[in-house]
Amino acid sequence: MGKQYTLEYIKKNSSYIFNLFLFLYFIFGIYLSVNTGISTDEFIEQRNWNLNFETIKYFLKLNSDGYSNLLSYEWKFHGVGFHYFSQIYLILVSLIIKFDQFPKEISMVLLNHSLIFITYFLSGIIARKIVNLLIKDKLFSNIFLIFYLFYPYLLGHGFYNPKDMPFLFAWILSTYLSIKIFLKIYKNEYISFPSIFFIAMSTSFLLSIRISGILIILQYLVTFIITSKFIKKSFYEIVKLYFSKVFLFIFFTLILTFLFYPVFWKNPLLIFDSLNQMRNIQYGVCTLTLGRCMDALNLPSSYIILWLFFKLPLLILIGLVLFPFVEKRIFSLPAQQIIFGSILLTIISIIFLLIFFKVNLYDELRHILFLVPLILILGFSTIYFFSKKLLLFAAFISIFIFMIQNINMYPYQYTWFNSFGNFININNNFEVDYWGVSGRNIAKKINNNAQLLNHKDKCIYVSPKHIIEPFISSDYKCVKSYFSIYPKSDEKYILVKYTRNIRRENPSNCNLIFEESYNLNLFKNNLKMGEVYICN
Repeated sequence: MGKQYTLEYIKKNSSYIFNLFLFLYFIFGIYLSVNTGISTDEFIEQRNWNLNFETIKYFLKLNSDGYSNLLSYEWKFHGVGFHYFSQIYLILVSLIIKFDQFPKEISMVLLNHSLIFITYFLSGIIARKIVNLLIKDKLFSNIFLIFYLFYPYLLGHGFYNPKDMPFLFAWILSTYLSIKIFLKIYKNEYISFPSIFFIAMSTSFLLSIRISGILIILQYLVTFIITSKFIKKSFYEIVKLYFSKVFLFIFFTLILTFLFYPVFWKNPLLIFDSLNQMRNIQYGVCTLTLGRCMDALNLPSSYIILWLFFKLPLLILIGLVLFPFVEKRIFSLPAQQIIFGSILLTIISIIFLLIFFKVNLYDELRHILFLVPLILILGFSTIYFFSKKLLLFAAFISIFIFMIQNINMYPYQYTWFNSFGNFININNNFEVDYWGVSGRNIAKKINNNAQLLNHKDKCIYVSPKHIIEPFISSDYKCVKSYFSIYPKSDEKYILVKYTRNIRRENPSNCNLIFEESYNLNLFKNNLKMGEVYICN
């Protein structure tokens, strides 16, 4: 009795300790997220919301041209589903927290980082639930969650990625809800109305962030096909049995998606135009990949594989390699086949479709970031089925290294590379700070640089200027944007470049003042985030 009591006491207290860790991680993560820089995309996202909000006011008869302004906008089909929640969140938070240090618009962007972090945190909680459904081991599911939360690459996106992280959250939530439903179908259990409504809500939220979320239907179809193999009914009987559920799912998904997209309110058929734009988007950007600037409009088939190879943790890559050795063990039970098989085939199918149709992708893996948690689940679970001892050892080593790297890298975690990065010159071979998050740190260093203070009468040129301007001291004369051309040759100015612009040549008579960089690992692999020049 005494030994059993002790074990129960340990388990109970370990649960308290784990929950305390999650609470502290959550609070600390919120704090760090609002103290990062502003990415190049965030003001674009804010403009998208403003145009959609004007459209909402148009339908409420509060203005006369809101809808026409949105309709003429190049990115009118960019979803703003996340913004509905973020605007409510910002209103509530702003009642408690005051950011008097910055203008209101800047404060709202920085506060929104905390909501983005919340979606990342919740995505980890949901991913843990999927792992637990698969391996049915609470201890290792919790280890997976810690591994997930400390994985620098996802954590970096969780601090400030306003589009891809909410999309990732919606995808992993939809995956979990759908798996729960299909497991009920397999067990011949009752599927309630709330279950159908929540999966419809989650799916429509996914579509409202990016219309490419339509790919989740492929995942649902794959899961259904695998599940139907274990049901002793014909295809016709299955469809007939669940026809009302499928109808309700489609109905609520369409209605909710329509409500999330003001651009569709006057003409619902525009949804087909949005799908066509997704397939034929002509936004040309090249992404430096293994020394070659790969054009988004003409990507080689190696693009996705190369980035996954350098961005996935070694533990997960090992897990993927071990899969053939434990395939029979993983697929020994129907529930494991449904969960593991559906996720595996979804990842393979989506990557194949993206490569086959030469879909426009840029900025490394940001557009398929939603696949990364699914890959983590598969790799981690595979090692679990291969050897628990190996997984325990490898996971703790990985988490320890992640912790050191996170301290060393903040706020540049999204530029993380795995250990293979130690064998190449990352600066010359891969895109790094393509978002300009380094702007805040660069601005602080400009403010404190004695040499630059002697030139405070000169304008600071940076593109876009919002990554620097909110954080620059008022001592400086002005901050201006540059794009395809630099300032006039007879003008004296301060030039700021972040990674994507570093590859461009400097105008004449520019002298480097300092670099913004960090050391990726314990090894010498200094990653350059930005440069500051005085140009005469």
